Amino acid sequence: MSINDNLKNHESIHSVKVLIKHRRTGEFIARKSLLTDLFQISHINCVRNAFIAGFILMISRQTITDLIHYGRFNWTFELLFQTVGKLHIVAIVWSLMTLSTAFTVFYGTYMWINNRKFVGVYLKFYDIIWLLIYVCYLTGLMVIPSWQIIKYQLPIVSSAIILAEQLRQLMKIHSFVRENVGKILQQSNKSIDQKLSFEFSHFNQYLYFLFAPTLLYRDNYPRTSIIQWNIVMKMFGQFIIILFLVYNIITNFWMPIFTRFFTNDDITFEFMISTIFDLMLPGVLIVILSFYGFFHCWLNGFAELLRFADRMFYEDWWNLTSAATFWRSWNVVVHDWLYVYVYQDLRKLSNGNRNLSTSCVVLLSAIFHEYFMIVSLGFFSPILIAWFGLFGVLFRFAFPRAKGTRWNIVLLTFVPICVAIIPYFYVLEVSARYFPSKRKTFWNIMFNNDKPSNYEL
Repeated sequence: MSINDNLKNHESIHSVKVLIKHRRTGEFIARKSLLTDLFQISHINCVRNAFIAGFILMISRQTITDLIHYGRFNWTFELLFQTVGKLHIVAIVWSLMTLSTAFTVFYGTYMWINNRKFVGVYLKFYDIIWLLIYVCYLTGLMVIPSWQIIKYQLPIVSSAIILAEQLRQLMKIHSFVRENVGKILQQSNKSIDQKLSFEFSHFNQYLYFLFAPTLLYRDNYPRTSIIQWNIVMKMFGQFIIILFLVYNIITNFWMPIFTRFFTNDDITFEFMISTIFDLMLPGVLIVILSFYGFFHCWLNGFAELLRFADRMFYEDWWNLTSAATFWRSWNVVVHDWLYVYVYQDLRKLSNGNRNLSTSCVVLLSAIFHEYFMIVSLGFFSPILIAWFGLFGVLFRFAFPRAKGTRWNIVLLTFVPICVAIIPYFYVLEVSARYFPSKRKTFWNIMFNNDKPSNYEL
């Protein structure tokens, strides 16, 4: 490599560090995703090429093995058909949710603000009525789609699509309402001479926000001048390829491990340790592919399609040394929403108690993750609440400002352990319900009950 190439690489690395350092929560500026900048460095791009080569070899191995043993491709999509189905119901539920979020929320908020002409006690009573309407609407948006999932017994992936959209729209609704409430309160605190005419958000601004890759509402975002269709096709094309790779890893590496739960009568300590370690490597590959596929490809594809110029959807979580900064950097989109609308509001209510506010944010995140799993799987086993809610809080306070390479190693070691233990316990719970006479579910253990568990949806 020439001296000029080395200088360009060093300049690229320096510019990326400056970009990360000056990022502020809730601030929107035109910037690229971190990996987009890093892939301009030949040394970093080589790592991606190594992953691509590894996946090509993995697919080639499977193909050659099928041709040798069966004389044909033996690619099975049985798992796909079992986990994805009834897509017409998914489309109907998603359409109704989106139409309701687009029109009911916008015009309901407009009616509340436009008719807010009372004073004194009447104004408070008027606001309380609309607050109750707002809470009832959010409750309905939580309950009705979940009820449809249970009623039609949707497969796990189909359920996950509806639940992911449900939670995304809930956060977007709260952000839109919260920001406009903030405008009203700012106007109310001004004197008569200082008050300006209040301009409510336009419907096209709100509609753009519903599909933009952010959960923080602003009337205007930095926009690019044109849509680069080659980038759109590249991002969504890579996303489809990653879906295929994740499915291939699950069917060829995870599913043979999961069958052990249904073929072995006894779950021994040796079985548990060997199974967890066997799940680690495929689990890490799934996490890396899922992160790159969603946070980089999917979100960048939509950002380019909508000319959304701020592409900072994640930070360099792989370099971090504490649990707090890890969760903050893994998913910038959700973290910003939690920080602005949960953490900051709780700090105001608790007179600046940071530890209480942080603990509530972690627990709220764990509860919504657990809710996602409850409705998708059809039963309640508090694995994510215990793992993220309990261990997440402990890690947060045990290593709040840890520094150094050794802590980065600890964190990177914890990731594969996490992605192996969580599916292990969920499959163990499923197998306990499959063999109720031989194994106990979580609730059987908790209440020392030998009868099959009834804690199913």
